[in-house]
Amino acid sequence: MGLIYRIINLAFEIMNILILIRIVISWLAPYSRNDFTNLVYALTEPILKPFRTLIPMGNVRIDLSPVLAYFALKILRYIIFYLL
Repeated sequence: MGLIYRIINLAFEIMNILILIRIVISWLAPYSRNDFTNLVYALTEPILKPFRTLIPMGNVRIDLSPVLAYFALKILRYIIFYLL
């Protein structure tokens, strides 16, 4: 049980770190594309896309989907650990 707990916890922590990295990339170098940014975008986009459909950006230039996804992952992690 301890190993499963650590693996799940590590997966959630990695996704949260990747979301934070994506936020920083979007602030510092929004139009840069290289292997690292492509990897970060490819790994985080499946998580962020549902939040973008829930809250469309419209004319607002601020994308709130990373913030919502970050907190949703935290809540999901707590629910999973409560059930385990």
